[in-house]
Amino acid sequence: MQNPFDILLTRFDELELKISSLKGQPEIEKPELINRFELCKRLSITEAHAIRLEKKGRIPVIKLGASCRYNWLKVVEQLENRGGAA
Repeated sequence: MQNPFDILLTRFDELELKISSLKGQPEIEKPELINRFELCKRLSITEAHAIRLEKKGRIPVIKLGASCRYNWLKVVEQLENRGGAA
């Protein structure tokens, strides 16, 4: 019968190898979901302007019932590709 400590040490070594191989991979960023108030604050625009941008498809919006959320990174990307919020 094998020593249980040897088994644990072997498993720890395997885990260390797996972790070290993951370090070179890019981290997956969580989307930063913000509400319309925060969007307006960050873009220095009015709520009415934000609604117009949504309706024109200039900024992506996630509808959650009666409320809206925005993936901040996607909003920035889309505005950069389209040339600003104006």
